[in-house]
Amino acid sequence: MGRKVLVFNNKSTSVSYTKEQLKKIFESYDVDGDGKLSWEELRKAFKHLGSRWGSYRTEKVLRLVDSNDDGYIDINIEEKLNKLVDYALERGYTFE
Repeated sequence: MGRKVLVFNNKSTSVSYTKEQLKKIFESYDVDGDGKLSWEELRKAFKHLGSRWGSYRTEKVLRLVDSNDDGYIDINIEEKLNKLVDYALERGYTFE
């Protein structure tokens, strides 16, 4: 008679964030409610997403999205929020 072997899979499954999920995450980091994400708010959002280089990601996305160089991303402007979200999507952040 053959032996039966039970196999357990310990691997966790990661799922990519959707565009809507990322929008909500970034909006939730606007802690002062001014409709803009500051350098520190962005850094914390990227850390929440799992970035090991939150400061680096913040600098990169500010150069990409902050067209008036005021140090903020105005998330009330759909185009800017979409650029921010697209940048995060391209980085491939996931959750379990």
